Amino acid sequence: MLGRLLIVDNDLTSRFLMKARLGAANHQVRTAANVTEAVKSGAGINAVLLRNPDSAALTRDISALRRRMAVPVIAICDAAQRQAAFRAGAQHVLESDCHDSVLRARLRRWMTRRAPTEPGFAEPMADFQPPQQIALISSDAGLSSEWRCAVSRATGRGLLLLPPRALNGALPDDLAAVLIDAGPDGSGLQHLADLRARLNAEGRGSALALLQRRPLAEQEAQALDMGAADVMCGGLSRVELREELEARLTQLLRTGMEGERRFSDARMARHLACVDPLTGLDNRRRMNAEIAAADASGDRFALLMIDIDRFKAINDTHGHAAGDMVLSHVGTELREAVGSVGRVARYGGEEFVVLLSGADETVAVSLAERIRHRISARQVPVSGLSGEMGVAVSVSIGVAASGEQDEPAGTPSELMRMADAALISAKQAGRNLVMLWRTRDAA
Repeated sequence: MLGRLLIVDNDLTSRFLMKARLGAANHQVRTAANVTEAVKSGAGINAVLLRNPDSAALTRDISALRRRMAVPVIAICDAAQRQAAFRAGAQHVLESDCHDSVLRARLRRWMTRRAPTEPGFAEPMADFQPPQQIALISSDAGLSSEWRCAVSRATGRGLLLLPPRALNGALPDDLAAVLIDAGPDGSGLQHLADLRARLNAEGRGSALALLQRRPLAEQEAQALDMGAADVMCGGLSRVELREELEARLTQLLRTGMEGERRFSDARMARHLACVDPLTGLDNRRRMNAEIAAADASGDRFALLMIDIDRFKAINDTHGHAAGDMVLSHVGTELREAVGSVGRVARYGGEEFVVLLSGADETVAVSLAERIRHRISARQVPVSGLSGEMGVAVSVSIGVAASGEQDEPAGTPSELMRMADAALISAKQAGRNLVMLWRTRDAA
């Protein structure tokens, strides 16, 4: 079953003909003769399809359904009613005599449901800036000029004109919606498929619409199944259809903005899954992946396992807020000390890991000593339980490096164990020390 639909139509014959068409398309269908019946039987439906040959009654019914039911209202009407239907608030309009392939394709497109947002990622990202630009891809100068005027008239927005060859280069960042000229030979379908694939690969949510030179049911159905959010006829650029064009472009822009937000939220979610929120450093998951990648490269690398000395005493004496300030301070010092030569992660609690690709023992120990001196050189300002103060902080560091070219490098987990063992040795030897696994000597 694709969707649960409610048909509202006071004509018994047309009501059941539409029910048969939708049932054959694997939709679960209910029917109602009027809005009152629709509201009573509308629980659990995904959309309402409304037909009324009386234009005034159609607009009243659309307004009533929009107020009383929180689902899309799709008006089934002829060309003379379309403007009024959109003006009354219909989200979509179907031609009364549309081909079955178009009916099915449009409903598949409109009934596509987004997966529920997982708890924790429901909040909108504060820095998200929705795209605003509408573009037209066409090599026809006359059509481009005509649609530039029509879009300006309908929305007050400019229309960015792009030739088909622009698909091979960098696309503007601010594309919310792209209109694609189907062309006299139907080549626009290929442009649509290529652009949809490219946007998906680049993680962008721009909404696409095909502009048909003449109504072709098969082409329209294909375009919708290829990912077009809408298919428009070229005649929509006429002045007398301004209201319909405005409604459909507004819907197209909304679709593009929502798509871009989903991609933006997904990118942020992936970022947050790999970042420690307190320090902004990589987290354990990300560092483990980086270590595995360094090992797979075949090049040598070194690990620094770093632990803040007597961190529990800082929390117990000055409070956990002060402890967080110390963690943040140490993270900043590590990031600045390591710079571009390695990666830094908060590995857990007060423990940090540094990955140095291409580094040998000498380089690793030298950096570890610089880090140790840098952190112990000055006190960390904190807001403790007794007020503002400076806290002395030091770290112990364990170092392990993969073998020479003719020596076994060991697995990443073995190298982590070696660095951890060297760290424990540094702790046992008095803290504020650097220990190298192979020699177990203070550097």
